Amino acid sequence: MERPGLVKGNPGTPPPMKKGMPTNVPLPSQEGKQGVMQYALYGSLWPLTFGLACCAVEMMHLSTPRYDQDRMGIIFRASPRQSDVMIVAGTLTNKMAPALRQVYDQMPDPRWVISMGSCANGGGYYHYSYSVTRGCDRIVPVDIYVPGCPPTAEALMFGIFQLQKKMRHTKITRMWYRK
Repeated sequence: MERPGLVKGNPGTPPPMKKGMPTNVPLPSQEGKQGVMQYALYGSLWPLTFGLACCAVEMMHLSTPRYDQDRMGIIFRASPRQSDVMIVAGTLTNKMAPALRQVYDQMPDPRWVISMGSCANGGGYYHYSYSVTRGCDRIVPVDIYVPGCPPTAEALMFGIFQLQKKMRHTKITRMWYRK
């Protein structure tokens, strides 16, 4: 008696690929020096925490064993010179805006910014206050916006995954100098 779904002999050739689709795509490790560097960059993100309000508590949840960001190579750094991603979480006031820009300028290239929460995205509940900057994108260029008040740790994790996807498709040009 034969089992259903069992294929006898040679199953034949696979269906033809669509026109314009690449047939041989190299792995990141097979692309040479540039591909390995690109793979290492998006495979191990070192974010700088710029927690300003209640969203920072949700950002801390990402480090707990439930989400375990360390297994994905995401390790929080305290120094901007060691980090490549800045997570701005919370209400950005006008007095804090120059400090945000100064910390951003201290980060090495390439650098990315994640805006977390409605206050960092556009001012949130305090949008019409005289002392609030209406979005951190007025001070630093933002790559990924994570909505919510406060957004959950899962939403921040999804934002980090979207940033990694964006990093994969971005070519990084570096200047190499000889001595």
